[in-house]
Amino acid sequence: MINKIKNILESKNIDEYKIIEERISSEEAFFVKSDIDMTRSKDVHHFKVTVYKNFEQDKAKYTGSSSFNIDPTMKIDEIDKTIEDGIFAAGFVKNEYYSIPKIKIEKIENVKSKFSEETLSYWMPKLAEALYKNDNEKNGGINSAEIFLNKNYKRIVTSYGVDASYESYEGMIEFVTTWKEKDEEIELYKMLTFSDYDPKTISEAVNEMLFLAKQRAIAKNTVKSGRYKVILSGNPVKEVLSYYVDKTSAANIYNKISTLKVGDSIQGDKVKGDLINLTLDPRVENSIYSAPIDNDGLPLSRIDIIKDGKLEIYHGDLRHSYYLKNKATGNIKNFVVNGGSKTIDDMKEEPYLELVTFSDFQMNSTTGDFGGEIRLGWYYDGEKTIPITGGSLSANISDIDDNIFLSKEIQKESGFVGPKAIEMSNVVIAGE
Repeated sequence: MINKIKNILESKNIDEYKIIEERISSEEAFFVKSDIDMTRSKDVHHFKVTVYKNFEQDKAKYTGSSSFNIDPTMKIDEIDKTIEDGIFAAGFVKNEYYSIPKIKIEKIENVKSKFSEETLSYWMPKLAEALYKNDNEKNGGINSAEIFLNKNYKRIVTSYGVDASYESYEGMIEFVTTWKEKDEEIELYKMLTFSDYDPKTISEAVNEMLFLAKQRAIAKNTVKSGRYKVILSGNPVKEVLSYYVDKTSAANIYNKISTLKVGDSIQGDKVKGDLINLTLDPRVENSIYSAPIDNDGLPLSRIDIIKDGKLEIYHGDLRHSYYLKNKATGNIKNFVVNGGSKTIDDMKEEPYLELVTFSDFQMNSTTGDFGGEIRLGWYYDGEKTIPITGGSLSANISDIDDNIFLSKEIQKESGFVGPKAIEMSNVVIAGE
C-alpha cells in the first residue's frame, strides 16, 4: 500500500511528502468492582499522509502543508483524488518558508517491553490480577475499572530520506476507588499509563488511592484563607514543572509565547532555593511516550535543556527549529527533572500545608498561573496534622520559582521522572 501511495505522490507537483503507517492491535476489559463486565479486541490500520508545497505570493515565500488520512481499502483513483485535494489545500496554508533537510537513519530499535514476549490476551489477566491484588479493604475498594493494552507498529516513509519502523506498547488502566466512613462516601479517579509489565507499580497505585480515598472521607476541615508554606506532591508536581518544558520549546519561542533566550537564568539571578535541571529523554522506561524517532522521522536522543537554572538549548520539531536557526532535537515527550536538596521529611519540619489531589489542577504555561480546587491535603500547625478539604490554591510560578525546593525522592508519572514533592513559600490559599 505504501508503494502505491508513494508512486502517486512522486507523480505530483509537490516539494516533499511524509507517510505514516500505523497498525494498532488492542485488548480491552471493563470491570464492575472485580467482575468482568465486557471484553473487546480491535485491530486498526491506517495511513496519514502530509504533502508540502513551496510557493510565493506578494514576494513572500511560504511552505504550505496539508495532512489527510488514507484508508487501506481505498482504490487507486480514490487515493489519487484524496492526494489531489490535499495538495490543493496545502496551497492555502501560508507557513513561513522552511527547508526540510535530508535525514539519514542508520538503525533504530523497538521500545523495550516484556509485553513483546507474549500475546496481548496473555497479559490482560495478569494486569487485572495486579490491579485487584490490594483491593481487600472493608470500607472501600475499586468500584469500576477499565484496562487497555495496545501493540503499536509505526512506519515513517518520507521523500527526504526516511524509511524506518518500530514497535511499542501502550497500556492504560482507569479505575475509581470508593471509601465509606460513617455517613460520608467519596470517589477518587486514577489513570495509570505504562509501556512495560510492572505489576508492583500497579498494585502500589491502588494502595495509594485507597489511602487517599479514606483520608478524603474523614477530611472535614478547610484551612483559613491566607498565605502558607505549601508542599505539592504527586501529579501536580509534574504539571507545575511542565511549565519549563513549554517555555523552552522552539514553537513557543517562535510564536512569542515565550521570550526566553539561550543562556538566560530561567529562575532569575538570585535563587534561594533549588536550581532547575531539565532533560528530555526519549527512552524513559515504562513510558508510553518513549520512541526512537518522532513523527518527522528525526532520530531522538537524550538532551539537556536547562542546566543549573540556565537555558542550554531550545527543543522542537524541524520546522520551528529551522526558523530559530537551532539544531532540531525532534519532539521528545518525556521529561526528567533532577531531585533537589531536601527530603520530604525535611520539608515537614515546620508548619506546612501539603496538597495531593485537586478537582481540576491546571498550569497555564503562557501566563505561569497555576492552581485548582483542593480535594485533599494535610495541614500541620507545628503540633498536630489534620486532613483538610475545600478551598483553592492560586499562584504564579514567576513569584515562587526563585525559592522553590525539590525533594530528593523521585517519582515516575506518565512520561515524567522528577521530584515527588516541591516546597513553595508564601502561597495564597482561599479557604474559610
